Amino acid sequence: MRCCISCGTNQHPKETITMRLPNPYTLEATIEKLRDGLAATSSEEALALLEKAVTKARDDPIYSDRLASTLLHGSTVEIRECLSCFGDYFERSRDVPPYYPHHDAVNGIDSTLYAILFDVAHPDAEQAQQ
Repeated sequence: MRCCISCGTNQHPKETITMRLPNPYTLEATIEKLRDGLAATSSEEALALLEKAVTKARDDPIYSDRLASTLLHGSTVEIRECLSCFGDYFERSRDVPPYYPHHDAVNGIDSTLYAILFDVAHPDAEQAQQ
């Protein structure tokens, strides 16, 4: 079984291969686009988590730098790590819904960010779907 198309093997080199889409937006524009995208998909938990992070960033200059770097240049793993101060991404399942509230909120932010960046990087893909 191949791990990915690019290497064609089931063995990764020692360096981690990451795919990052360029973010042409400012931090403020990125946060606003995230808010809009999360609101459009009714991702209340993800929107609440984003607001917690923005509030913490206002009060903590070190976290502010980390959040900015993560939203402007970060990977999925970096997003998980940056938001880990609000919950455990790998927490055990709860007995009742929502089963993984922090996990789902982080994934909501991550997938919305990458949808925004993908639309900018590949505007013709959005038109092809319409």
